[in-house]
Formats: sequence, structure tokens, C-alpha cells
Amino acid sequence: MDLIQVQASDLAIGQPLPWNLFDHTHKPIQKRGYIIKTTDELKKLEASSIFRDQKVASEQIQSGKNKSDPFSFEDMQLKVGHKLQLKLSSQLKETLGETNNNFYMAVLIGYVQDNTLIVSMPASDSLTGEPFLEGEQILVRLFSGQCVFSFTVFVDKIIKLPFKYLHLSFPKHISSQTIRKSRRIKCNISASVSDKSTPLVITDLSTTGAEISTTASLGELGAIIMLCFTVKILDQETPLSVKSIIRSTKQTHKNDQKILYLGIEFTELKSDQVFALRSLIYQEIVENPYHAA
Repeated sequence: MDLIQVQASDLAIGQPLPWNLFDHTHKPIQKRGYIIKTTDELKKLEASSIFRDQKVASEQIQSGKNKSDPFSFEDMQLKVGHKLQLKLSSQLKETLGETNNNFYMAVLIGYVQDNTLIVSMPASDSLTGEPFLEGEQILVRLFSGQCVFSFTVFVDKIIKLPFKYLHLSFPKHISSQTIRKSRRIKCNISASVSDKSTPLVITDLSTTGAEISTTASLGELGAIIMLCFTVKILDQETPLSVKSIIRSTKQTHKNDQKILYLGIEFTELKSDQVFALRSLIYQEIVENPYHAA
């Protein structure tokens, strides 16, 4: 059995392992399908040297390419407060050219296993009248770990007092697709380089790198910089200092001022930094799906 090392960015909370895991002596550590449940468990795995079978991994990639695999309700690891996207069935056949994505944000209030999902009534300026009707079929989409889950349910009951919320039928058929680890989001995050005072802006971001704009040179291709910025996840700010390599550069002019756009690759990321970047990206995908690339 030929082993290849598993990278920290390949693991995520709430996502079933796609391979069996081994240590360097070929001793089994964890079975395929196991779901990592806590941050401590994830960090313990990332701190170890873990491997997977190279041949089996290749076969799984080829056989699972472009497939949407069925999942169970438990696989979604839903918790109270989890953000969900709802789409009305009457809008499911609208053309892709629509400027409004027609997904409305709701929050999970609770559920009764095999009986009902209880979610908040979406609050949106684009909602007029009573768009959600009892008996209406809706599409639900959510992100958890490295997966996007989707399923269709019906509005069983609309409660209006003491506040509006929905009773949805319990999902029976759940689809899931893994989001590639290099998924990017458009953003506008103020940042700096640790040994320079020049301000810069992160214009797009992934777990593997970013594009930044600045008015001053930060170095040649291949130069190493320490990128410092703060991410806000669920109203909590997390400062990051990430070692980065300049991989590309282009120059434009705006208002008679030179603007440099640099493509940088993150290197030597720590497990807590990967976790923070993933959380930010998935949060942005849920709240602003059209900001993702």
C-alpha cells in the first residue's frame, strides 16, 4: 500500500472522511466515513502525521467526480442558529439571468426528528406580501464543514404570534456536494504587511491564497511577506498573520494613481488559521452566494 500524506486543509468538522487514515507505519487511525465532531478532535488529527492510500484515493476521485451523494439528516450536523437559504418553488424555474438570486436567509430554531423543522421567517426587503404559503414547496440550502447540502420540503404551518416562524416538513432526501478547498470569495478587507506601513486591501480570498491591491511595491515575484488582517466570523474578530509568497502581479491606473494587484499564496498555515479562513469563506457563501467564485 502506497501512502500519501493528508494535508490539514483536507480535513473539516462535520464532513465524513473520504478515505481511511493511517499513521506512517500503516497502522489504521480512522475509518472512511467517520465525521470529525469537535475543533479539538480536528486539531489533534492535524497535529499528527496522517496518511491515506494513494491508489484508493485516486479511484475514489475518479468514481465520485461530478456526483451528488445522498446524505442523512445527521450528516448535516445542524444546530440551533444555523443559517439556511430558502427558495420558493415558484422561483425554481426562473432563468439564470435573474439579477435577484431569490434565496432568502432563515435561521434554524429547532427540529423534531422525523417530524418537523422549525425556522425563522426570512427577513428581506425583497419579500412582499405573504410569499410563503402553507403547502408551498421550497428548496433549502446550507453549508456545513466543506459540504453544501440541499433538500426540498413543504411549508406545513405558518405561526404568526408571538413572532413569525415556519414549520417545515422533515427532509427525506438530502443531496451533498463538497466545495473545493480553493473556493474564493470577493471581499474588501483592510490589511497590512508586518514590516511595511503601506496599507493594502484584500480583494478576494481563499484558504490557499488571496489577491491584494496596493499603491506601493511589496517585492518581486517569489518574495515572502507576512500578511496581517482581521476576519469577522459571527460577530467575533480574529486577527491573522499569514506567511505568504507573491506569485503574480499586474498594474493598472485609477484617478492618475498606480494600483498594483498581487496574487499571493499562503504557506505554513496553522490549523487554527485554516479553520478561521474556512469559516469566513463559508459564512460569506451562505450570506452572499454571488460573492463566491
